[in-house]
Amino acid sequence: MPSLEESIMSLARRHLILGCAAAAANAVPSWADPSSNIWPNKTIVILVPFPAGGSADLSARLLAEHLKTVLGQPVVVENKPGAGGNLAAAEAARAQGDGQTLFIGTNGTQTNDPTADFTAIGMMWSAPHLVVVHPAIPARSLDSFIAYARARPGELSYGSSGIGSSTHLFGEMFKARTGIDMVHVPYRGQAAALEDLIGGRIAAMFPIVPDVIASIRADQVRALALAANSASAILPDVSRMPQLGYPDLIASAWVALYAPAPTPASIIKRLRARLDALLGSYAFVERMKQEGIEVERKRIDEFVAFAQQERGRWAKLIETLKLQIE
Repeated sequence: MPSLEESIMSLARRHLILGCAAAAANAVPSWADPSSNIWPNKTIVILVPFPAGGSADLSARLLAEHLKTVLGQPVVVENKPGAGGNLAAAEAARAQGDGQTLFIGTNGTQTNDPTADFTAIGMMWSAPHLVVVHPAIPARSLDSFIAYARARPGELSYGSSGIGSSTHLFGEMFKARTGIDMVHVPYRGQAAALEDLIGGRIAAMFPIVPDVIASIRADQVRALALAANSASAILPDVSRMPQLGYPDLIASAWVALYAPAPTPASIIKRLRARLDALLGSYAFVERMKQEGIEVERKRIDEFVAFAQQERGRWAKLIETLKLQIE
């Protein structure tokens, strides 16, 4: 029979075990507690201004998986195409600045000064534009295509991912610089435009490399020129605009992560750290290379200055050409 002291010790141990079990059952991680002010405490939504399947959408989904892993909360991607990306941008700008809504912005959606509506978290990547045509077009060089188009004013059409998109703006820049007259056909996303190019329903496009790299490799479209100063490791055999006598026809599209302007600085800082970790990961860099994207990392101050310069450049083009942007 146990002594009184042994019985007291046994009872104490029992209460300790029960107490620990109760504490464990009632314990909720701070990030999962709805009453906690610690972010994040619910599902994070990443708004993408394009249909699923494009390069911006892919990078958003890779980011979502990364954030889900490191933050311990569900992260979903919502595609909101339309109005050249402005539908998604408007929805993101109206969202509460609590870090639960993020936005994939591009130089198309951020053409106007967005500082009143958004805080930049960081650039994810950029990719140069290029000129591609349907293989039936009897032009195997940029000069021959320009001559072909000049001889047929208003007869050829080119597709873009929407009014105000970078594929639209660069197309209009190309027309103005080369003196050709082509009809602009806007689509709800680059995939639909590419489908019509492959099908021969439009003659040309001015996309970025990742959106057409697979079609170029499959000889479904013909690449004539790259709008970049530097050679591309992905398309090393495609001539660059400066080499062809057009040093001012340089353009790239970039993708960046934004949050609504009121988002607290502490959340922005955490998101920047998480984004930087993703951009520096071998798996992300290699996955994007497969899609035709060379990841470019910039410090946040470098990106903000770059984005401001880009806004000024495209705004001037819109004003000069009197383009109607939605």
